[in-house]
Amino acid sequence: MKEEPDDREGVPKFVRRKAFESVPRLCVKCLTPLQRVSELGGWMVPQDYYCPNCGYRGYVYVEAARPVKDSKDS
Repeated sequence: MKEEPDDREGVPKFVRRKAFESVPRLCVKCLTPLQRVSELGGWMVPQDYYCPNCGYRGYVYVEAARPVKDSKDS
């Protein structure tokens, strides 16, 4: 079977995920898991994140491609 060339080379792939899946939020500088700064963030104010590895603090993060499996599911 012949493989057809992909016309969308270089275009980011969009992945659908379930809304309630736990997806780790990673630091934009060093790709380490982020910690939430405040429990109040995300409601009326943007959620602020902190990276304990490099000291990054901000609102922007990278989502990992694979969701984290809950220990309840195992």
